[in-house]
Amino acid sequence: MEKSLGEYIHSLRKERGLTLTKLAAALDIDQSTLSKVENNKRNLPDEALPKLANYFGLDVTAIKKEYYSEKIAEMIYQEPNCREVLKLAEEKVEYMKSKNSRIKV
Repeated sequence: MEKSLGEYIHSLRKERGLTLTKLAAALDIDQSTLSKVENNKRNLPDEALPKLANYFGLDVTAIKKEYYSEKIAEMIYQEPNCREVLKLAEEKVEYMKSKNSRIKV
C-alpha cells in the first residue's frame, strides 16, 4: 500500500459514499477519532482492525500487517540507521519467539 492506512480508510469511505459518523459507528469509535485517523493524526485503535476488515470485506491479516508496519515506520523513519534498526528488531523478534516457545503452560 503506497498510502497511509488512514488515507486508505478515507478512500474506502469516500468510494462507498459513507459519512464519518456512519463508518465510525460501524467501527465502534468516535467520529473525531476516525477523522484524526484519516488525517494521519492518530492511529486506529487495535480493536477496530477486525471491524474495519469485516465492514469492507478485507483480509484482516493484510490490514494488521499494514497497521503494525506503519506503527513501526512512524517510530523509526527519522532514525539515520533505520535499516539497521529494522534488522535488529527482526533478530529480537526471533529471540522473543524462541524464548516464548520454551515456556511450558
